[in-house]
Amino acid sequence: MVVKIYETVQQFLEENEVILLEKEAITQLILNNAFVNRDKGINKEMLFGRVEDEAGVIKLIFASVSPYNLLIYNLDEESLGEIQSLVDYLKKEEVALRGINANNIICKEFIECYRNKTGCDFKEYLSMDIMELREINHSVKLPQGNFRTANLEDMDLLIDWYNKFAKEALNEEVLIEKAKAYLEAKVKSSCLYIFEDENQKPMAMAAATRQLVNGISVSLVYSCNEARGKGYGFAVVYNLSKEYLSRGNKFCSLFVDKKNPISNGVYKKIGYKILEDNYDYRIVKEG
Repeated sequence: MVVKIYETVQQFLEENEVILLEKEAITQLILNNAFVNRDKGINKEMLFGRVEDEAGVIKLIFASVSPYNLLIYNLDEESLGEIQSLVDYLKKEEVALRGINANNIICKEFIECYRNKTGCDFKEYLSMDIMELREINHSVKLPQGNFRTANLEDMDLLIDWYNKFAKEALNEEVLIEKAKAYLEAKVKSSCLYIFEDENQKPMAMAAATRQLVNGISVSLVYSCNEARGKGYGFAVVYNLSKEYLSRGNKFCSLFVDKKNPISNGVYKKIGYKILEDNYDYRIVKEG
């Protein structure tokens, strides 16, 4: 196996973008990191590459951009050899890692190889499914209410909901000022939405958080406690997805918590389908 590292992110895209776009919803994190850093050079904190066999056949593509996790997309189900080659390279070049994001099979193979090589251990942080919608189910029943873009007058509510979303969905604590700046940017770009009940009381939110080449990524899906079980979260995701498909996007995607089958079932009713699992493991012990 050969680990191929590029000199620039642009060179990485020139050779791998078309391949990654074939499974865009699955590879979107690698693509987004590459697009954002297109004009930068490669180093230990900005690493893009792939692993090939001796015949030049691509086995996996990866990206490691500090301070985020190592991202791996495997093109070959039999991946132990290429994982071992990647681990050997990372160890040899002393590339620091926070963790890994990939499907669970790849994560487990990588963790075993990395643990044997470095002594580091990992802990599961998130277990998700990547879902994709290409055709919306127009026959679903929605609660009465109003779907609208969020505005700056909603900021106090949005900050509260965002903090609760981060705790529940991402196991993260968010600084208020950081949350405010992030949400203000989403509001000003008109990609954060609210669903109100019949009395114009906000009940749920969702956002188009990442514009992809052929689609969008939906996130920040949150319903207040009194709205749960009444279809408001369903309504905001349905309307957002419908809106962005109508704009010419070929698909909408969601990263959903595997431990929340009720929400996942709701998305399936809209028309979302599971493509692949995606796990987030973090290093908890340095070797």
